[in-house]
Amino acid sequence: MADNTHDNTDYTVTDKAKMTLDHAPAGLYLPGIDETTHKEAVRLCARDFLEHHVFFNDRGFHNHLNHHLLSVFSLGAPAKRLQEVFDQNKVILLPSHSPMDVDITTENFTEHFSNERCYPNYVSFFQRELDAAGDNWKAVACDYFFDPRVFPLGMSGIFHPFIQLGYGLEFESKTIVATALAQTCVHSSTFKTMFSEHVFADICTGKLEDDNHGLSLMQILDKMRQDPLSISMEFSAVPSSKVSITDAAERLAIKYSNLWSVPTTKEGISAKYHELLSVVALVYGSMTRPGYKLLLHFAVMHCVTSAYFLPIYFDCLPIERQAQILKAHCAVVLATFALHGSPELYITPEISSKDTHCTVSDLQNNVNNQWLDVFSGAIASNDMHVPKVVRALWRGSLLYSFPGKLTFDNDYTLPPPVNWLYLARITVDTIDFSSFRDPQQQAKEGKRFWTFGMVGHDKFWDTYPKE
Repeated sequence: MADNTHDNTDYTVTDKAKMTLDHAPAGLYLPGIDETTHKEAVRLCARDFLEHHVFFNDRGFHNHLNHHLLSVFSLGAPAKRLQEVFDQNKVILLPSHSPMDVDITTENFTEHFSNERCYPNYVSFFQRELDAAGDNWKAVACDYFFDPRVFPLGMSGIFHPFIQLGYGLEFESKTIVATALAQTCVHSSTFKTMFSEHVFADICTGKLEDDNHGLSLMQILDKMRQDPLSISMEFSAVPSSKVSITDAAERLAIKYSNLWSVPTTKEGISAKYHELLSVVALVYGSMTRPGYKLLLHFAVMHCVTSAYFLPIYFDCLPIERQAQILKAHCAVVLATFALHGSPELYITPEISSKDTHCTVSDLQNNVNNQWLDVFSGAIASNDMHVPKVVRALWRGSLLYSFPGKLTFDNDYTLPPPVNWLYLARITVDTIDFSSFRDPQQQAKEGKRFWTFGMVGHDKFWDTYPKE
C-alpha cells in the first residue's frame, strides 16, 4: 500500500491493487453501465485502495470513496462523473501509510484490534487468507466476520464495516472484501454488551410473547416509545456522546429485539427482510412533525443504506447465519431508534401511497421511467450518501410487496405500503449540501443537510425550523 503516485492515465493500478469488480449480479443494471464505465470504476477503486486510508480524519470518520463510486456507477453514471466523484472525495481523505512492523497471523490477528495504524497489516493478512481460500473466499470472509471476537466491531460505526463488506460481496471484489475485514478489525466497538456471545445468542433465540411470531416491528416501535426507560431519557444535542443515553438505548434494543422472531426458513427470512426494509424506510421518511421543515436523519439514513446489503449477505450464508445477520441488523436499527428518542412517526398519505413500480427491463428500455430522473439527480448529487439511499429505496421498489409465504396472526401489525419513489425523490430534492465544501458557508447559503439529534424529544423541536 502507501502508493500515491498515479494519474488518470495509469491503468497499472488495477494489477497493483489486484482490483476486480464484477458487474454486480445483485445490482441494478441500468442504462449507462458499459465496459468503459466498468473499466473506469475498477481503475478508480484501485487508486482508492492504493492511495487512501480507511478513515478520513483522526476521529475515525470513514472513507466513503468506493461507496460513492460504486453507487453512482451502478446507477448508470458516465465515466466522466466517476472521475469527478474520485476527485471530489480525494481532497478530504488521508493518504495511505506504510504497514507497522507487525506480522499479523491467524494466531495473533485479534491482538491489534482497534489500532488503525495496523490497517495495512490487516489488509495484507486478509488478502493472503482470501487468496488461499480459492473459490471458497466468500465463505472464509464471512467466517471471519461472524467470528464472535470480530462481529461486535463489524456491527459498529452505524454499519460502516458492514456496508464496506457488502460492497465487496456485491461486486465480488476480494480486494474490497479484504479492506472491509481490515476496517472491521481496526474499528472501535459501538456497543458494550449487545453483541457479546451470550447476549446476542439470547437475541437470536428470542423470548417471544404470546405467539410463535413474536411482535411486529411496528408494534415494537410503539412499545419502545412507551417504555419507562425511553420516556426518562434525558435530552442531548449529541446523544451518542452521553454514556447514560447510549447505555439506555442499548438496553432498549436488547430488550425489544428479543421480541422480533426470524424463522430459519427461506420464506421466513424473505418475509422478515421485507418487513424490516419497509419499516426502516417508513421511519426514515416519517419523523418530521407537522408544521416543520422536512427532516431526513443521518443515522436512520444509514439504517436504510445498510439494509440494501442484507440479501447480498444472505446469498453467501447458510440459513442460520442469514437469520443472525437479520436479527443483528434489526438490533442496531432499534438501538439507533432509541438513541434518538424513539420518535413518533407521522406517515403522510404521500409516503404510504401506492408506489410507481417498474422493472429493470422497463428502465433499460426507457419505459415507465419515472425512476430515471431520480437516478440522474442522485448521480449528480455532491452528497456522498444520496446515491446510496436511492439505491436502497430502489431495491424496496423492486421487492414491492410482501411475498405472502408466511401466515401472520391478525394482531401482527404489518407496516403500511411504502411509496419508494416518493422517498427517493424527497431525498434527492432535499439534500443539496455538498460533502466537499465548507459546511458553514453552505449553511449561510441555505443548503439542506442531514439532521442529527434526538428528534423524538420535544426539546429538539424548540430550535428546529418551521415551514
